[in-house]
Amino acid sequence: MSTTTARAIRPPAPAAADLAAAHGNRVTAFATARERRGTDQPCAWELVSLAGLAPEPRAAVAWIVAEAIMRDRYGRRTRDFALWRSFALGQITALDDRQRRLLTNFATPVFKPQAAGARKHHGVEGHVGEWLWYLLHEESPHPQGWLNAHLSVPKVNVNDGGADGLIIHRTTAGQMPELVFRLWEMKKFTGQDNSLSATITGAFQQMKSSGDLYVMSISGWGDRALTNDPELGDFVASMLDLWVDGDQASGAGVSVATNTAAVPDPPRRAFSTAHQHLDHLKHPGQLEGLVIAIDDFEDFARHVQELVWSAL
Repeated sequence: MSTTTARAIRPPAPAAADLAAAHGNRVTAFATARERRGTDQPCAWELVSLAGLAPEPRAAVAWIVAEAIMRDRYGRRTRDFALWRSFALGQITALDDRQRRLLTNFATPVFKPQAAGARKHHGVEGHVGEWLWYLLHEESPHPQGWLNAHLSVPKVNVNDGGADGLIIHRTTAGQMPELVFRLWEMKKFTGQDNSLSATITGAFQQMKSSGDLYVMSISGWGDRALTNDPELGDFVASMLDLWVDGDQASGAGVSVATNTAAVPDPPRRAFSTAHQHLDHLKHPGQLEGLVIAIDDFEDFARHVQELVWSAL
């Protein structure tokens, strides 16, 4: 099925939710390709492709992302989450004023449609890209078999300060420290020119200029949030030293969500100059890359927005 046809059709939300559930609500279940590339360079990277999906599985992935975002936003307010879900799926068709106000408040950040004539922003694509990064790392093992001791949930607002993502891994064997962290920067690229280089370079340059501050702010968060896990709390408190020293327990990654057409085909490379921007990270495996490819990514992100906002 052509990309144009796939993106023009919006299968009903209940059908998308049912297909997602039949696949365990896992984005990885719909991946059409996963490849490790650049293993001969300092920054190896993974391509996760969702290219060529028919409208039904494409809608199922959009539903998985939308539902995960809203489940996180509602947190312990499980009754309100259930109300949003029922409304999004058409199981209920009317809300009283109070219910609508509550649902709208949780759906508004990033997803509230822009007013006619407003200057276009790209917050929706960026936020959806961050959640794809999160879900893929939640579902998938690290290439070296490391476990996730902590995986940060994307921020509610994409323009909030600080790092986009943090993973603390618990290593399983070998000469590595027991705990290692990766600071992640997430970007979206909606061009069609078969070149992600400028986007990737900009992300690594951003971490070069702001990485110290990002890690410092995480250290403060760890003091407050990890009081019940002294081992992890102590590790977070040491992260700035590890980062500044380029210790092998530190590292960085860049993730780009993009159109399928923008992915470089071999022999074209990506992430090949990452080490030039974070040259204090010299140990093997300290730099990581991820490219998430979807046909017409901008339209896919817009579909997620439609599912979140429903008829609000």
